[in-house]
Amino acid sequence: MSTTRREFLTVAAAGGIGVTLGAPVFLRRAAAAEPIKIGLPSALSGSNAQYGTQAKRACELFGKEINARGGVLGRPLQFIYEDTGGDPATAVRKAQKLVEKDDVKFLTGTVLSSEALAVSAKCPEWKVILMSTINGAGQLTTTAWHRYFFRVNTSGPMGARAVSLYLAESPMKRFFALGSDYAWGRDSVGSFDKQITAAKKDVVGKDYPPVGTKDFASYIAKIRQSRAEACYMALPGQDATIFFKQASQFGLTREVKLVTEILELENLKAVGEAMTGTIGSSRYPFTVDTPKNRDFVKRFHAMHGIYPDMFDGETYEGLEWLAQTIQKAGTADDVEKVIEAWEDSTYEGLEGPFFMRKCDHQAVQPGFVVEAAKDPKYPHLIPKILATYPGDKVTPKCRTEDFA
Repeated sequence: MSTTRREFLTVAAAGGIGVTLGAPVFLRRAAAAEPIKIGLPSALSGSNAQYGTQAKRACELFGKEINARGGVLGRPLQFIYEDTGGDPATAVRKAQKLVEKDDVKFLTGTVLSSEALAVSAKCPEWKVILMSTINGAGQLTTTAWHRYFFRVNTSGPMGARAVSLYLAESPMKRFFALGSDYAWGRDSVGSFDKQITAAKKDVVGKDYPPVGTKDFASYIAKIRQSRAEACYMALPGQDATIFFKQASQFGLTREVKLVTEILELENLKAVGEAMTGTIGSSRYPFTVDTPKNRDFVKRFHAMHGIYPDMFDGETYEGLEWLAQTIQKAGTADDVEKVIEAWEDSTYEGLEGPFFMRKCDHQAVQPGFVVEAAKDPKYPHLIPKILATYPGDKVTPKCRTEDFA
């Protein structure tokens, strides 16, 4: 099933999302109607809880807004949260509870790609959709892909591609690559290695610290000994914060340019000025200058008192797109119809246009390279946009991690 962008937006408007859902009688009906349940088996504790917290914040804002407008198809959205602690086996158990006990048809909020791979493998059996708004591992849309999985967010290979395109124009020639020892970290390092080598530059060393590493001294020594000019990193959550702090303490940042696959506000706030000048990709930079994003940032800040981080933005986009797709399908109960309605559809995201490829359910979207920079308008460093790449330049060919 295919649709043009104009047809998609016409259907969404005619269906009434945010347009005809505001009448008091309709609101009363929506409140009384059976809710559309969205389950989040998400890391709300542990070293990567910041990502689960971001997903939850986005749900709170979107749920408040859409339910105030009458919900979707006259039904309110209900979010059900289950803490996985970042453990794949726990994620599967919690997801199964959401599906079998809570009758959830839509799952999202998985934090680590290892969790997403484990949960995704069960979705064809459960006949439910898993929507990724966080997970970066390339396998999710290649070797492990199936039709019940959709990825709204930028993948790890896409982020590595954006960084590689930017660094191809840099005078730096020698790079070290450091990725967490699980699917996303290894995928990102592999993609970076392939892309930067194609640009006739050298990866002089690679290493994979375990998730939860507290002491990076030995890795910092390896980076220094490699005589690399820059270090590309794919480290999640607190691992990245700890590495940045120790790299500064050991003086590595005076010798080696740090480049990260995801430059997050959480790290910028936790590490502070020591991260000034760090560059990296951003899956959603809150500084992107579009009317839709400016309005979103204001609403998000009004509700939460902070500026949105990467997965605040990407989760909000995923929820809005899913709601529009359910409206278009005319049902939230027939998952097959929702899948058909989502394939080859378009969506105007916070950062620009998105397109959901039918062939692998990867959302094609703009890619960004940003730099940690000071701005007197903000109480912390912000992601200053250095380069923006169109989606077709940073998205792999279908069902592969190769680029055209």
